Formats: sequence, C-alpha cells, structure tokens
Amino acid sequence: MKLEYEVIEDQYDDTTHIRSMTEQARIPGGGWLIRTTLYTPHQIGVDVLRLPAVKKKGALYKPVG
Repeated sequence: MKLEYEVIEDQYDDTTHIRSMTEQARIPGGGWLIRTTLYTPHQIGVDVLRLPAVKKKGALYKPVG
C-alpha cells in the first residue's frame, strides 16, 4: 500500500542546521497517518501517529483535514 502524503509543516533552522517536516496521509480504511521527520547533522528521527476514523458522533477529537 502506497500512501500519498501532504506536507503540513516544513521548517529549517540555519543556526543548528536542523530540519523538521510533518506530513499527513489518508488511510484507505479511514483515519489519518501523521509522520514527523527530524533531520539533524548527526541523525534522522521519525515519529508516526495513527488517528483512527471517527465512527460515533461526539468523539473526543476531529480528524485532521
């Protein structure tokens, strides 16, 4: 399964040479996958968050979109 990601935020700091990028993609079964990547001069870190689809009214959160 190949997801199409949309960039939400992309930042670069000239002083520390650190870049962070946050992207989101719709999951075929509903819900969202949010991926944040942190690029530093020494390493790359990735954090992935899955938000399931809201199935009932009055849920605690609303999907990103």
